[in-house]
Amino acid sequence: MANSTKSVSIGKAQVPVSCHFCGGLRAKWKCEECDVFMCSSCKEKIHGKLISIDDISRDSHASDEVESEVVTVIFNSYTTSVPNISVLLCSHDDIVYILHQSRQETVLVKGKLLKASIRILETHTLPIFDFTLNRNDDVLFTNLSHEDESPVRLISSNKIKTVLDPKPMRFLALHVNRDDELICGLREQGPPFPVHDFSVRQIVIFGSDYRRKITLEHDTKGRKLFSYPACIRTDSKNVIYVVDSENATSTGKLLAVDRTGRLKFSYSGPSSFEQIRPTAAAVTPKDTIILLDYRNSALHVLSQKGILLAFQFLNDFSIETSDAMCIDNEGFLLIGCRGKGDENGKIHVMKIADRFI
Repeated sequence: MANSTKSVSIGKAQVPVSCHFCGGLRAKWKCEECDVFMCSSCKEKIHGKLISIDDISRDSHASDEVESEVVTVIFNSYTTSVPNISVLLCSHDDIVYILHQSRQETVLVKGKLLKASIRILETHTLPIFDFTLNRNDDVLFTNLSHEDESPVRLISSNKIKTVLDPKPMRFLALHVNRDDELICGLREQGPPFPVHDFSVRQIVIFGSDYRRKITLEHDTKGRKLFSYPACIRTDSKNVIYVVDSENATSTGKLLAVDRTGRLKFSYSGPSSFEQIRPTAAAVTPKDTIILLDYRNSALHVLSQKGILLAFQFLNDFSIETSDAMCIDNEGFLLIGCRGKGDENGKIHVMKIADRFI
C-alpha cells in the first residue's frame, strides 16, 4: 500500500484533500467503511479498512496532470435585457431564466434563445434572492435578506402563492432535484456573518408536498457542516453539492454531502490559489461537477470523489465577471456575465469537453 499522496497539479501546484476529522489539508488515507478522507495522524484513531488516496486517484481515472480544457468553443453569445446575471437556469426548448440583482431593482426574466437574440416571454420585478424550477417548470423563489420575511413562493400561470414559511428561520439557496424534492438552505435571523457556534445553518429536504423530510446540519462527528449555502445542486444519485460562502466577500468552498449528512468531500481550490470565490455549480450527465470561480475567473471540474480533473481560465475566451452558470438539455454550458460599462449582460453558450459530458 502506498504511503504518499498522488499529486494532481496545475503546473507545479498540488491539489490538497482535507482530512474529514481534523480539517487539515494533508489527507493521505480513506476509510472505505466511513467513505471519508483522513490524515495519517487521524488514521491511527480510526478503525476499518483503509486505502490510500493513491488508489482513489487511480480508481477515478484522474491523471497526474490536470487537464487545461473544460470548454472547447463558444457556440453562441446572447446579449440580455439586464445589466448583470446573478442566477441562470435552463429549461426545455431553449428556455432560460435570468435573475438580475442590483441595489435599484431585482428582475426575473424568462426568455427563449433564438439564433441571434433572446425573445422575452415574462418579466417579474420581485425581491428574489434565489429561485429554482419544479418538475412543471414553475418558478419557486425566496426573498432577499433586506426583506422582513423569506417564504418560498411559487409563480404559476402568472399567479404567486406562498408554499413554505420558514419562521423563525430564513431561506437561502433553493434547488429541486430529479425526484421533485425541494432542497433549501436555511439560517437564523440576523446578520449572516460571522458564523458563531450558536448559528443555525442547515440544508433541509422537502417533498413535493412541501413536507419536511430530512434536515442536515452537522456531520457524523457533530460538527457544523455549512456556513452559508449560496448555491445547491444534486447529481443522479442525489448527492448534494453546496457552494458554501464563508464570509461577506463570498470566498468559500464546494461541499459534497449525502442525505445522511456524511461529508463526502470539501474542495477549496488548488494550493496555488490563495482563495476561491465559487458562485455557481453545475453537474454534467456523467456526474462530474463544474464549479464557477468568480475570484479567479475560472472553471474547475471535479470528480464525484472531489478530485480535480480539469481547470480553465475563462479569459481564454475573453470572458470576465461571470457569476452564473447552468447546463442545458443538450449538454451545453451556459455562462452568464455582467455587462461592461453601460452594456447589458451576456450569456455565452459553450461546448463542454467530450470526456465530461
